[in-house]
Formats: sequence, C-alpha cells, structure tokens
Amino acid sequence: MMTETQFLLSLSQTTDAYKWYLQGNKIRAKARNGKTRGQIFDPVTAVARFSGHGTYRVNQRGRRAAGLTDALTTNVVNATEAKSNRGNGQALRGRIRQVLEV
Repeated sequence: MMTETQFLLSLSQTTDAYKWYLQGNKIRAKARNGKTRGQIFDPVTAVARFSGHGTYRVNQRGRRAAGLTDALTTNVVNATEAKSNRGNGQALRGRIRQVLEV
C-alpha cells in the first residue's frame, strides 16, 4: 500500500505525462500522449495510470485496486475536490498544488 509521501513523489513524476490545471476548485490532469490523449483524469487515477496500474472506475473499490488505502484515498479526494477548508485536507491540497506547481 502507498503512503502519502509515496503518493506525492509519484504525483511529482507525472508532470511530463499530464497537463495539470484547476477546473473550478478541482485539481485535474489532461493526458498529453498515448491512446487517452486529451482525456481528463483526477490525481488518483493519473498516478495509478502513470505507475502502471491502469485505469479503473472512480470509486472506492477501484482506488483500492490502485494501491491506495481507504484513508489516503479519502484524504486525497477531499483535498483535490476542495471539499473541506480545514485540517489535513487543506494541508494536503497545499502540498499537492506545490508538487504540481498549479
């Protein structure tokens, strides 16, 4: 299973494969190459695709298959969707934006 630090390191390596941007308050990635060029992904899916886990359904079960724990998945989704303005979600959102330079 992946830790938060490992997730952020993996996320930082995806900057060549994806164009990262804010869509409203949500952090999104647009694929730059391959069969899925131009498709939009959330950060969890982008890291899973980049690390070779492939694509999956955007739900808890699919994210678990990508190698993330339930707690990490919840924290990352809340941070990238800007669901909360407090606590760990806000701190993680700041780290994700810093890593991606968004």
